[in-house]
Amino acid sequence: MTEPRATTVHVIDTSVLVHDPHALLSFRETQVVVPIYVIMELDELKTSRRHEVAAAARIAARWISTLRQYGELNHPEGVFHPETRSTYRILAGSSGSGLETLERAARTAKMDLLILDTALALRKETDQRIVLVSKDMNLRLLADFEGIEAEDYDKDRVSLQELYTGYRRVEDVSADLVGLAYVPDSPLTPAMLGIEDLAPNEYVIVVEDGREHLLRIGATLADGLQPVPREVPGWAGVQARNIEQRMALDLMLDPKIELVSLVGKAGTGKTFLALAAAMAQLHNSRGGNYDRVLLSKPVISMGKDVGYLPGDFEAKMQPWMMSFFDNLDQLIPTAEHGASSKGATRDVRSWEMLFETRELEVQAIATIRGRSISGAFMVIDEAQNLTPHEVKTIITRAANGTKVILAGDPFQCDNHFLDQHTNGLVYVTERMKSSPLAGAVFFTRGERSRLAELAATLL
Repeated sequence: MTEPRATTVHVIDTSVLVHDPHALLSFRETQVVVPIYVIMELDELKTSRRHEVAAAARIAARWISTLRQYGELNHPEGVFHPETRSTYRILAGSSGSGLETLERAARTAKMDLLILDTALALRKETDQRIVLVSKDMNLRLLADFEGIEAEDYDKDRVSLQELYTGYRRVEDVSADLVGLAYVPDSPLTPAMLGIEDLAPNEYVIVVEDGREHLLRIGATLADGLQPVPREVPGWAGVQARNIEQRMALDLMLDPKIELVSLVGKAGTGKTFLALAAAMAQLHNSRGGNYDRVLLSKPVISMGKDVGYLPGDFEAKMQPWMMSFFDNLDQLIPTAEHGASSKGATRDVRSWEMLFETRELEVQAIATIRGRSISGAFMVIDEAQNLTPHEVKTIITRAANGTKVILAGDPFQCDNHFLDQHTNGLVYVTERMKSSPLAGAVFFTRGERSRLAELAATLL
């Protein structure tokens, strides 16, 4: 092999590939070893009852299989991948290779120990730096005990402290400079405020003599900073309660922006504002930009599950959609005994007819793959419980004329495979910040109630 030899060899644990089935693509210009026991675990996991685990196992196995076109994966030098410019190799532990190794693995329930044994065997084989990469904290501790360097897989990790917030603040700006933003022929440029790295659609809160002015950059820096109206187009009396909500409504009501991330703690109004913006832009009922509103969220329980739910699709999804229904009750109030007073057998909520006319739809995330959704305003709530791969799958379902809103609180992640730094919501927010099609707001001000704000802050 003529390629230069990397000084570090990364040994990959199964947990990495379950977390990110495309993880091997993120190792660039290095050497990667996949223990044969990982292949065995992927084979077992491909039939897991947890569909996301089974899907990840199959995807990872297929990608490893594609490496065979470049050579023999058991070759001591590995096979070279032209895209990543890395070499990949499948290796057994100290007990050899082939059936002997597989039989040994079948006799033990501690597959992690055999993966660690592979790293130990590799250390005896080479003088290169060996790094075991695993999402399993206990395996990393065992590796440290055996003198093997170990690290977490953090290629898709986004630090919340460094997460793109969608806005920044500039203090003590003169009235003359602020005035330029309100004069079309003399635009206020970011450079005039000492800013050179604004992202497309990013906001600047300019403070002039104690007064806040909200400005937004366009798709490019050459567009200049434009003022955001204090009174946004409302619907059902909905108006922003703070400057963060103004930014969110401005993004969601702009048809040129096709992806909006609403990130922040509970009670800041993310779901309520998303539904208000959706209802305001329905084509059939409001003359807006979208034919329907698609509602969805991950089906992940907080705490112990209640088991399987009876009924058809709508009945099964209803408990998970209650957060939407609660907000719709506020947006579209129902007159007390309004339906029954006209002869109906039961009172019907005013917004239920939108489901009858298909202007409102519920979409299960598990069945969204393969769809091509056009002309829709998609609201994905609790997006912090989605993996980066799942969020990518959702966004790639959007056809022409569809807008996607991702809302969630990274501090309340119920998916045991994710945390506040690795979930799909923060991943997309950070990765898409440079696109003129995307915008984001990080909420910090609670508006639900004093108690909710106190709990979100202190607990």
